[in-house]
Amino acid sequence: MRGAGWRLGGLILATLLVGSGCPVTPFDQSSQFSIVADADKKMCLEFQRLTDRERAAVASMNSDQLQQLLAVRVADADNDVPNTAGTVTLVDGNLRFEPRYPFSEGLTYDAVLRRSRIPGNDANMPDVLEGFGFESVPLESPTKVTHVYPSADELPVNLLKFYLHFSAPMSRGEAYQRIHLLDADGKEVADPFLELGEELWDPGLQRFTLLFDPGRIKRGLKPREEVGPVLEEGNRYTLVVDREWTDAAGYPLAAQVRKSFVALVPDEAPLDVNAWKIEPPQPGTREPLVVRFPEPLDHSLLERVVRVVDADDARIPGEVAITDGETCWRFRPERAWQAGEYHLVADTTLEDLAGNSIGRAFDVDVFEPVQKQIKTDLVVVPFAIGP
Repeated sequence: MRGAGWRLGGLILATLLVGSGCPVTPFDQSSQFSIVADADKKMCLEFQRLTDRERAAVASMNSDQLQQLLAVRVADADNDVPNTAGTVTLVDGNLRFEPRYPFSEGLTYDAVLRRSRIPGNDANMPDVLEGFGFESVPLESPTKVTHVYPSADELPVNLLKFYLHFSAPMSRGEAYQRIHLLDADGKEVADPFLELGEELWDPGLQRFTLLFDPGRIKRGLKPREEVGPVLEEGNRYTLVVDREWTDAAGYPLAAQVRKSFVALVPDEAPLDVNAWKIEPPQPGTREPLVVRFPEPLDHSLLERVVRVVDADDARIPGEVAITDGETCWRFRPERAWQAGEYHLVADTTLEDLAGNSIGRAFDVDVFEPVQKQIKTDLVVVPFAIGP
C-alpha cells in the first residue's frame, strides 16, 4: 500500500543502456521531472521548471529546508518503508535529487515536489507528483579489449610492460586478479607483474599499463636471483584477460582475450637514432612523414614524445599513427607540406620494449663499462622536404 499523500502521475521511463552508465532520452515531453547524469555519471532526478522567482527563493533556503522540498520513494511501498535516501541541491537553477545509492533497474519510483513550501508560493499550491523508472537494454557492443601492445608475437625476454586498451572506461581495483600469464603448458606463472596499490590507468580509464616485476628483469637484484626471471628465452607464453573484468558501469567484458608470444634473446642495447630511417613526403601534399625503426618501440611513448618542427622550431600540427608492429611512426600534417628544412624531435625518454631509452640501456651490468650516454633531454634529427 502506497504511503498516504503519494499518488502516481505521468511515468518517466528512462532507458538505461547496459554498460553506458547514463540514461538517454526520449522522456515524456509532458513530464516536469527529468533524469540527468552528474559528473560521476550517477543518475539523478531533476525538476527543471521552477519560475525565476522560485529559483531566487530556493537559492536562499538552507540544506535542511531544501530536503523538505523534493522527496523520492519506491512506488507501492508499505507505509513503514522510508523515503529513498539522497540529497537535494540547487544545480544550475534546477532542483536536483541525488540518491545515496544508485536507482535500481526494474523498480518504479514516485517523486513529489512540495511546491507550496517554496517561500512566496500559495500555501495551498498542489504538489507535483510523478512516477519514474528504468529499463535495461543490452548494448550491441559491450566493452572489449581493443588492442594489446606490444602487438608482435616475438618479444624480448626482458620485456618491461604491456598496454591494454579498452573500448570504454573500466573499473579500478580488479586488474591484477583479472590478468594472468600462462606458460606453454597452460600453467600460471607465479607473481610475474608488479602489483601497485594505485593501478596505472590513463585519465579516461581506457588504457591500463601492466608492468613486469623489474626485480626479476634487472640483473643482480634479489628477486631475479632467488625466484628467477619471469620469462625464459625460447619459451612460449600467453597473456590472458578474464571476461569477468567489469567496466566502469559494472558489466563484464565482451569476451576473454588471449595473446600468445615467444620470448626471444634479451634486448640490452640503447636506442640509436642513427639507425632510424626517415622517408620524407612530397611537398604540396598531406602524405605522411614515415619514420622506420630497426625494432619495436613503446607504443604509448611513440604517440607522445616524438614530434615534427619546422626550421623556426614551430611544432607542426597533425595526427600520429603507429604501425607495422610499433616499428613505424607515421605523421600526417593538418595542412600540406611546404618545401624546406624540418626536424624530427624525440625526448630521450623514448623506450624500446625492454625499457632501453635513447643513449641508455635499462639493464646495465655493473661489470660492463658504459661506453656512451646522452645527457640532453632531446634528440633532433634534421630532414628536408622537396629540393
